[in-house]
Amino acid sequence: MARILVVDDSVENLSLIELFLRDTEFEVVTAGGGREALERAEKERFELILLDVVMPGIDGFEVCRRLKNDPRTAFVPVIFLTGRLADESEKVAAYQLGAVDYIQKPVNREELVARIRVMLHLEQARSRLDRENALLRTRVEQLGRNLDESTKEIADLQSLREAFSSGGDPGVLVLDAARRVKSGDAGAADLVGSLVPGTALSDVGHVAARIARLVEDGAQVGEVTMPGEGSVARTIRVMIRVSPQGGDTTVLLRDVTEIAAAEKRVRDREISDRVLADDGDEFRSYSMTEFIGGSEGVARLSNAVDRLRQSRSTVMVHGESGTGKELVARALHFDGINRNAPFIPLHCGAIAPELVESELFGHEKGAFTGAQQSRDGLFRAADGGTIFLDEIAEMSMAVQIKLLRVLQRGEIRPVGANQPRIVDVRIIAATNQDLAQLVREEKFREDLFYRLNVVQLQLPPLRERVDDLPALVEHFLGLGNLRHGRKDRPVRGVSRGAMEYLLAYPWPGNVRELEHTVEGAFALGCGEVLQEEDLPQHIVLGRPALEPHEPVEPGVAEPVVAVIEDDDRDMPDFRDLRRKSERQAIMQALHRTRGDKIAAASVLGMSRSTFYRRLKDYGL
Repeated sequence: MARILVVDDSVENLSLIELFLRDTEFEVVTAGGGREALERAEKERFELILLDVVMPGIDGFEVCRRLKNDPRTAFVPVIFLTGRLADESEKVAAYQLGAVDYIQKPVNREELVARIRVMLHLEQARSRLDRENALLRTRVEQLGRNLDESTKEIADLQSLREAFSSGGDPGVLVLDAARRVKSGDAGAADLVGSLVPGTALSDVGHVAARIARLVEDGAQVGEVTMPGEGSVARTIRVMIRVSPQGGDTTVLLRDVTEIAAAEKRVRDREISDRVLADDGDEFRSYSMTEFIGGSEGVARLSNAVDRLRQSRSTVMVHGESGTGKELVARALHFDGINRNAPFIPLHCGAIAPELVESELFGHEKGAFTGAQQSRDGLFRAADGGTIFLDEIAEMSMAVQIKLLRVLQRGEIRPVGANQPRIVDVRIIAATNQDLAQLVREEKFREDLFYRLNVVQLQLPPLRERVDDLPALVEHFLGLGNLRHGRKDRPVRGVSRGAMEYLLAYPWPGNVRELEHTVEGAFALGCGEVLQEEDLPQHIVLGRPALEPHEPVEPGVAEPVVAVIEDDDRDMPDFRDLRRKSERQAIMQALHRTRGDKIAAASVLGMSRSTFYRRLKDYGL
């Protein structure tokens, strides 16, 4: 699912664009001004940005300039969407800054969606071209390094090419507009067979039929390889030219069997050298996006992801809780060839069992009580992209059978549907449990296990890659400074004593526990250097939080634990509790910021549009 950042200082405009892009393949994120947009673009990845021109503080032109000067966002397409009547010079200035489109408000919904799709397709094509160019550069560099070893093969190829160039005229075949033989010389007949005028080229023989397909496909050049004498394949090179006047097609034919064999020898040597280079990591420079670390375990994982990210193979990601399984899944998708296609994550235990089938495969109108209209499931929404099934072990047996059909045939059947539907979805599954053991206990289907376990990636726990811990701490300190607005007095680092405790702790909660530890220090107002006293007591003691501890010292507050007794009273409505808690949090934020709504939204981590909607919903 392509993520789009919409930037506008008007809440009404943001709400309108959100409405326009609802129920499309786009995920919309809003920003209420230029500064907020730059902060979001620095921390998050977007496939396209819709940008207003006139905004207080930092206007749209300045935002675009900064985005294009940042290597991380330089290639993100920017579309200006403005209500100001602009002359041609302003539009020219927008394009000179790097914008790909300039749209005048009011805009039609269909036009806006169409323009966004066109720009995303263009960006996808540019990205593909960049990857192809990078691959070509790698191959050119590789050929340069292997020049001494390949001199003989290249010299042989050059001599054969010279012989080809001076080897006489090629065979000539002329076809009429209906692709029938009009004329052909002896050289063409020798290569394709007897040429009788008026005969359809596809009826002349096997070689001619292959050439006819090239003509039908509109090719200008091509090669036809057919079995020859012994084990040598015969290769015929074809050049096709269509006359714009009479509609005749001229086909030039030449036997290039020896040249093709020499080219194959060069390619074989190139591929062999590349394999050796891969084994030695000589050409490996890929690192997973957003995955922090350079330890040996992370390097092996990154190498495996690099090999898998350009494919559509099913992958099973296994690792303890908090090791970054979703980050690996996102790297497999967003660093690969289909990064502009939808990516949909789903925690298999987060949906009620009776709703899982409908969520995954969709349902027809009237399929069950409350199904007022048909709805596409997540697999339809992810068609052409990737669906990430987190904690796959928590999926019920009934849904496992349905998932098996998707993996076998790409086939889904919405609830209440009579006919199945075909989807093309790459599945990445993740679990922190031993699926093989669950199969032995008959809690997980054996056939599904083997379908999912095509390739398994094992994520190392943090205790096995302690060398990465300082880099992770530095990363989380940077995020904490941004999240807590500590630009004037940022946390610059960690004291040696505190780092020793962090390195000695076993981290059963892995990277997620480390992130929350750093966040807790920020929440409690740590100084410019994170000290030992800023760490939780269980980390200083080296004991995981879930292990039984000795009683705490007098004066140290005991943690408050809420105990809910099992009785027959009615359970409270969860939605009411959530609304009351959210309303109370908003009131506290407004009180803390003395009624400044923008500041209150920032404190709560809400976008301005969401915050204003909540104010209206709660009568504030």
